[in-house]
Amino acid sequence: MSKEKEPTYEDLRKKYSDEEIAESFVFRSTMNDAEQAEADEEFRRIRFELLKNMSDEQVLQGELLRTKYLMKDYFNQHLFLEEYSFSNQLRKYISLLKRNMADFASDVGIHKTTLSRILNDREHPNVDLMYRLEQHSGKMIPATYWYKLHSRKLEEEIKRNDEKRTEEYKKVKNELKFKLSA
Repeated sequence: MSKEKEPTYEDLRKKYSDEEIAESFVFRSTMNDAEQAEADEEFRRIRFELLKNMSDEQVLQGELLRTKYLMKDYFNQHLFLEEYSFSNQLRKYISLLKRNMADFASDVGIHKTTLSRILNDREHPNVDLMYRLEQHSGKMIPATYWYKLHSRKLEEEIKRNDEKRTEEYKKVKNELKFKLSA
């Protein structure tokens, strides 16, 4: 099986105008290592210059978008990672805002003790808080994302808590019995 050589800019220039090439093709770079390193350095310099001139609001907006897309990727993995538990992501969110816990609790209308209990996994968040977080983030992180974080941890706890399962099984009366078919 032979592989055809991809055309370079010089090859295409013989057949098309610059405008046609720009509109129709993406082609490999013909730069040597030194030219590529220089181009990379120039790209980095321009990028850092743009980042340096961003407002605090633009930086926060970028970080929230990044957080949202990381959550979205996590949801596609179909596994539980402690790093993405509701409490850890809420802690990260508060950190991005550079707010203290008492001020943030006031922002979302809950007592600071309740917030502390949620952050330390001693209390489950309710749906009301998820709506409030959606609103607080300027609707950048939907309430459903917060719910999915919480439900994934809850699912993991249900799967692994054999002690609680056994304890609750003992409380069941008139259990249905079925014959297992082959």
